Amino acid sequence: MAQNTFKHQQSEPRAPKVKKKRENRLYNYLNQTVGIERIFGEDNAWPIKHFDRIMWVSLLLIVYIGFNHNAERLVRRIQRTKSEVDELLAHYTTLKADFMKSGKQSEITKQVAPMGLTEPTTPPYKIVVKPEAPQP
Repeated sequence: MAQNTFKHQQSEPRAPKVKKKRENRLYNYLNQTVGIERIFGEDNAWPIKHFDRIMWVSLLLIVYIGFNHNAERLVRRIQRTKSEVDELLAHYTTLKADFMKSGKQSEITKQVAPMGLTEPTTPPYKIVVKPEAPQP
């Protein structure tokens, strides 16, 4: 009986695939409009090679600066609000003390004296009611 075996195809050895370098469209656009190669020189390829990384770091720096300004503005707003709250608390304490003082008997007497009302000098009369006898 025949034995089952794998069939091996005879093929030519393949050459390794060479990755095509992706064309940097942003670099080409900037080179045409601004002339990056003229700025850095045609023999200096480092800034051109790492242009995308440089732009990414620049974007991160701009975001960082924006967050920093926002945090400083928030701190200033908190300090301003805190000083307003302290001022309102002092005003509230002053008004409360004035109100408590104006409710005293001596202060009320001073306020009603121009109207002719005075505090009685004689003690009040005590009224005594005799209990009635229970009726049968």
